[in-house]
Amino acid sequence: MRTIYVPTFAAFKGDVESRLSLLEEEVLKKYTNQFEIGLEIGGLPKHFTQQESLDKIVENINSVAKGAKTVVHGFAGLAVYTEGIADISDEVGKKLLETYIDLGKKLNSSYVHVHGSAGYQGIKEPDNKTERLKVIRENLLYGLHISDGIPIGIENLPSPSACDFDHNPDKVWSDCVEQPEDVYEVIKDTKLKFTFDTAHYGLNRGGYVDLTKPVKKLKDHIYHLHVVDCEGYWTPNQSMAFDGPVPGDGRIGSYAFENFFNYIKENHPN
Repeated sequence: MRTIYVPTFAAFKGDVESRLSLLEEEVLKKYTNQFEIGLEIGGLPKHFTQQESLDKIVENINSVAKGAKTVVHGFAGLAVYTEGIADISDEVGKKLLETYIDLGKKLNSSYVHVHGSAGYQGIKEPDNKTERLKVIRENLLYGLHISDGIPIGIENLPSPSACDFDHNPDKVWSDCVEQPEDVYEVIKDTKLKFTFDTAHYGLNRGGYVDLTKPVKKLKDHIYHLHVVDCEGYWTPNQSMAFDGPVPGDGRIGSYAFENFFNYIKENHPN
């Protein structure tokens, strides 16, 4: 049976409670026996670097969520670059991945996935991109080796990654793992998985956004979806673009999402 997840800052008991209530009202009651529900574990950087916060996450999920399904995603937003602890192409990011995996084991999670967070300021290609992608691949495979069977994956990011935080092309943060093609270079010919974020893919694309194209490329690697629409375009020195609208209510639009859901239902029913 398919599972609907919502993100939660799980170190806060009240947030876990409110997210579960949302799932019960909007999924279990309205779509009886059609879906399972789960929580995607997120939070602030300190929630994954301080043992007290990690213990609170485990306590809240066990006491409040009472065994609900979980996936671990860690922290996101601009902090994945500015905090300097999430770069999976570095040893410090590798250590953070170990923390995520350890948390996943304690929560009996069905998946652990990350951003590459191999960030750099400016929108030009970095000279060492190929090498960084190689190290990200090696570190994720290391994570898979120690995960005791929990699938490990990576998510595509918008281009530039932090276009919803700045419009200055010299200050905006970009990432080595933005396009699905970048993800493919990291996970091809492995058992690593792909989290496809629809808004990240469509954020700076004009015209009809074919959401099925990345899924067709990554094929059996597809494992988890972040289903979101987006608004605006990132124009250097002029504007920013944002993700967040309900699918169909933003620039990607309902037609693209209808085609996407139909494709997923037929080819990736779980």
